[in-house]
Amino acid sequence: MAHFDLLTRPWLPVVTSQGPARMSLREALQRAHETQLAAPGPEHAALLRLLLALYAAADRPADQEQWDAAWRAPALDTGRIGAYLDAHADRFDLFSSDRPFWQSAHVTEATQDVRGLDVAAWSSGAPQFAQHLLREPAPVDAADAAVGLVMLQAWHPGGIRTGHPADPATRAGKVYGSKPGPLSTMTHLRITAACLKDELLLNCPPGTRAAGDAPVWERDSATAPMHKREAAGPLDWWTWPTRRVRLFADDAGRVSGIALHDGDRPDSPDQSAARFDPGAALTGRGTRLAIADGGGYLLPWAPATLLDTRADTGNCAVLDHVTAAAERGTLPPDLRVEAAVLRAEHTTGHRAALSGIIHLHAPLGPAGTLADPDRRARLVEAARLPWRMQREITHTAADTLGLLAKAVQSRADLSLAPHLTAGWEEFTSDPDDEADSWWKCLALAARQVAGAKGTGSRALSGARMYVAALGALESPAPTPAEDLPV
Repeated sequence: MAHFDLLTRPWLPVVTSQGPARMSLREALQRAHETQLAAPGPEHAALLRLLLALYAAADRPADQEQWDAAWRAPALDTGRIGAYLDAHADRFDLFSSDRPFWQSAHVTEATQDVRGLDVAAWSSGAPQFAQHLLREPAPVDAADAAVGLVMLQAWHPGGIRTGHPADPATRAGKVYGSKPGPLSTMTHLRITAACLKDELLLNCPPGTRAAGDAPVWERDSATAPMHKREAAGPLDWWTWPTRRVRLFADDAGRVSGIALHDGDRPDSPDQSAARFDPGAALTGRGTRLAIADGGGYLLPWAPATLLDTRADTGNCAVLDHVTAAAERGTLPPDLRVEAAVLRAEHTTGHRAALSGIIHLHAPLGPAGTLADPDRRARLVEAARLPWRMQREITHTAADTLGLLAKAVQSRADLSLAPHLTAGWEEFTSDPDDEADSWWKCLALAARQVAGAKGTGSRALSGARMYVAALGALESPAPTPAEDLPV
């Protein structure tokens, strides 16, 4: 029988000072201070969740004092982490007969070929847009299959799935109403870092393990039928068994087929994410933070609105944690805090197929700015200005043209201005000295939209009046009135 030990065999894509490489889970944690994950956005997010669960189960700082000590240490506590991995070493074999990693040993027959591990196969009309899915698939190396397994458990959409014969919910070979994976159900934010050690710590707020909370490798191998239950905590949610999966290896140890059925179902994945995932980015209404507008244009300033600590304005536990570390002075004031934000889009309300995964790079400013409540509040206000300007421009244009606001939006979309993304990056590099540049950038965007879209003199006047209201930024050199649209 084939074996592939994820603790000792190289499979994680990383980069070190020597260049790209693959590492085992054990080596990646031992060398976290000199290693970075080297995976695309969706893959990076899924793999980081696995590493977060491993680190938190082994050595999560219990309070802020312990976290500060871990941050200042040159490396992770490899003694504690190594002892934990040794205690659970038999749970990380990808092809174990009785405890295959993140799989169900009770699923014994393949239902499809290895294309089921390809994220492109989870999209509507996948063969049309991913031509490689039409070709006869070749067996997949165990290392690549391991990455695909982690991706599947994190990102797989919901809807109708193949039912296991032992599942009483199976009807004509199908089960209905399956839930999407944890990352597929929310807007996910992580703080980027120069090495894996820092990335783990920045995205792992301190705390203690709740009763019953355990990662998937500390649990018994799941039975084949779908199971309705609620998550017990972040360890459980980071390693949620979205699907009953089984990887089948050929004589060469490559994966040649898979079994794929519905897995554990929470009543509401959205509520589970909001409760247990520190990376969940939520608006004040508890919905997923939007990071792109209706036209698909990215909004890099959107995550900064979550820096407002008032309960009704949205929240993200990771941002609260990083802000608190900045306020304590643990993070260097000149440290550039930047986020990677992802959001899955689906073809239907049932989230049955992916239509895409939006990936946004979002600079948030230096830690010194986040540490000061007044400066942080000005940063939040600056992030909200594009929405306020957009609302004013849209409503003014709609009033002028006698149309519904929705009909005007696509013709008066502020985010279409190509310089706004670069303007936000420049502003967040030094919010104190570059506030005027962001103000002028928004004024130029309003002028371009109001002047180039044929929205009429009243719309221009409305844009001008609202751009004039940007004095809330307290720009040291306000744009003269004659430079505004007239």
